[in-house]
Amino acid sequence: MTSKCGNFSKTWPLHTALVLTSLVTLSSSAFANGKAHNPDGEMTEHMQSMMAVKEDIPEEYRIMNRTPVTPDESSLQQGGELFLENCSVCHGEKGDGKGPASKAMKVPPANFLEKKHSKIYGPGEKYWLIGNGTGKTGMPAFTHLTPAQRWHLVNYIFLLQKEEKANQ
Repeated sequence: MTSKCGNFSKTWPLHTALVLTSLVTLSSSAFANGKAHNPDGEMTEHMQSMMAVKEDIPEEYRIMNRTPVTPDESSLQQGGELFLENCSVCHGEKGDGKGPASKAMKVPPANFLEKKHSKIYGPGEKYWLIGNGTGKTGMPAFTHLTPAQRWHLVNYIFLLQKEEKANQ
């Protein structure tokens, strides 16, 4: 004779896994829909595009949590020069997303000074985006930049974000 509790005890790991999977899916969905970023549940078009882009970035770049190039004075200076030459037309000289070309763009360029933005992409993801670009946001691929130059840019972008946090 099998009790009702006996069947449950044999299947509880499966039930637990299904419940946990559902919770992860729901929380991921809320994050992807911007509810994790904005209490009103609204998210800018740029942020929606950014979340969609994350799915395109290969895992080996998503898991990189630091740059292989030390963000020393030389790296930051090179990154700043590269930023002005390659990025400021869209992202603005300050990194605020208000470059001269930004007004004509369907999806506004990233504002690197915005707190929510700075947390979306890690170092490896930023590096990948600089080299590969994405049609989802209009970001071009900067294939002419060497790997070291891309890392200098990543270091500089993080510097912009740190400076903004210090000013707040």
